Amino acid sequence: MSGEILFLAGSPSPSSRSSAVARALGSRLEARGLRTGWYSIRDFDPADVMLARVQAPAVAHFVEAVRGASALVLSTPVYKATYAGALKAVVDLIPPDALVDKPTLGIGTSRLADHGGELAGAFRALFAFFRARSVGALVVLDDELTLGDGGVATFAAAAEERLTAVALALSLAVEEASPARAAG
Repeated sequence: MSGEILFLAGSPSPSSRSSAVARALGSRLEARGLRTGWYSIRDFDPADVMLARVQAPAVAHFVEAVRGASALVLSTPVYKATYAGALKAVVDLIPPDALVDKPTLGIGTSRLADHGGELAGAFRALFAFFRARSVGALVVLDDELTLGDGGVATFAAAAEERLTAVALALSLAVEEASPARAAG
């Protein structure tokens, strides 16, 4: 594994709240010495995704990055009580064995707390399919998040606490899964 934590943003908006939460998490992970890599659903030709053209350069590069990553983080706004369909369409291109035993995390932003629970359950089921080691889900309610200049997020105290906890949990899961640690 490369030691890189791969992020996939599932919002079509370059200034989305869910992407801002992912960037905040990425910053915390980088501060802990971990490397991050970033993809967005906007990086793919929609026809390549919808027709499952796994040989298309962008798709092939993404799948290779997933296979080599130490962990995968998916971020999405909540749409109809679950993750975005476009995110799911890209995730469907990941081979079933590409995430076995890798730490995974789902991030979502939602207006309604009830939808956060639904999203967490959907991520649990998705990561279970891949036989990944889910670190859980981080759901931030819209009223717990303010976007400033340049899309920089400021969090309410409770959301900041959850973000800090999940950054620690994911970094520890990556360290535990690293080949150097397993060999030592």
